Amino acid sequence: MNNESTITQKQLFFLIIKFEIGVDILSLPYQMHFSSKGGGLISVLIGGFLIQLIILMSWLLLRRFPSSSIYQILTQLTGPWIGKILTTAYIAYFLIMGTSVLVNAYDVINRWMLQITPRWAILALFLFSSIYLVRENLRTIMRVLVLISFLILPMMLLISYGLKQSNPLYLLPLTEAGWPHIIIGSKETLTAMFGFEFILVVFPMVEGKSVGKLKAIVVANVTVVLLYCFTVFISATAFSPQQLDLMPEPVIYLLRSIPLGTMDRVDFIFLPIWLISIFGAISGYYYAASYGIGYLLKQKNHRKAVPYVVLASCIIAYWPQQREEFNLIGSIANNSAYIFLIALPFLLLILSYIFKKKEESKI
Repeated sequence: MNNESTITQKQLFFLIIKFEIGVDILSLPYQMHFSSKGGGLISVLIGGFLIQLIILMSWLLLRRFPSSSIYQILTQLTGPWIGKILTTAYIAYFLIMGTSVLVNAYDVINRWMLQITPRWAILALFLFSSIYLVRENLRTIMRVLVLISFLILPMMLLISYGLKQSNPLYLLPLTEAGWPHIIIGSKETLTAMFGFEFILVVFPMVEGKSVGKLKAIVVANVTVVLLYCFTVFISATAFSPQQLDLMPEPVIYLLRSIPLGTMDRVDFIFLPIWLISIFGAISGYYYAASYGIGYLLKQKNHRKAVPYVVLASCIIAYWPQQREEFNLIGSIANNSAYIFLIALPFLLLILSYIFKKKEESKI
C-alpha cells in the first residue's frame, strides 16, 4: 500500500469516536428513559460493554488476515461464488446504513430548522458534498473526517450547560424499571453506537501492529460510552420523568431552554455543528460501500462507484413520506446490523479456525 491508502492509529481513534456518535445522541436519553427509567446510565454501560465484546470478536477475525478487508476475507473463507454473494450483501448493508443516517438527519433538519425547504434540496447538498469528498483517496478522506470529529467538543460543551438546572434526584430509584428492562434497554445503546464496523474495511489500511489498532478502537469506544453517559445524565436530571415522557429528542429541548447571551435559540448553533458531524458518518458508509463495489468489479480504486452509491442512497432517502416509512428504513438497518456485525463475523471466525486459514504476517 502507498501512503495515500493508509491511516495512522491516532486517526483510527478519532474516526471510531466520530462514527459511533451519530443521530441517536439526540434521542438516546428519551429511549433510555422509556425503557430503563432512572437506570438509563446502567443500560448505556451494559451496551458499551457488549460493543467491546463485538469489537474484540471482529479484531480476532481481522488479525488472522492482517492485509485483508472483510471483502477479501469473505472470498478466502467461503470461495469465489459465495464470497461474491456475501460481498454484495455487505455492500448493500453499508448502503442502507448510510441511507438510514441520511434519512434520520433529514427528518431532524426538517422538523427543527428547515420546515419548508424541499427535501430534494437538502438531499442534493448531501449528494454533491458526499461525492466530492468520498471520491478522494483514503488518507484525504480521513483527514477531513478527523477534523470533523473535533466538532464533538463544542457539542458536548453546549450540552453541559444543562448542569445548571440538573437535579440528580430525578434518577432515583435507579432500578425502578427492573433489571430485565434495564438489560433490554442496553439494546438501544447498542444500535446508537453502530459505526465501529468501519474497521471491517479499513483495518488492514491502518499502520502499526494489530494490538495497537485494538487499543485505539477500545479506548475510542470507552470514550464514546462516557460521552453517551454524560448526555443521558444531563438530560435525565435536567427534566423530570413526566417531562421526558413528552420529549423524543430531549437534547434539543434542553438547548432551547438555555439562555446564552443574545442567542434565543441555542439549538440553532448546535444543529449545524451536529449536521456536519453526521455528514462525516454518512461519508464513511459511502466509502465502505464504494470500496466493496470496486473490489467486486476488480477496479483499481473506488472512485467510479462513488456517484452510483451516493445517488442510490439519496433516491432511497427521498422515498419515505410518512413517519412509519422513516422508521422502517431505520429498523431494516438496525436489524441487519446484528447479522453483518455479529453473526457473519462470528461465523467467519469459526470457519477460519476450522479450516485453519490464516495469513502469515508480522503485523
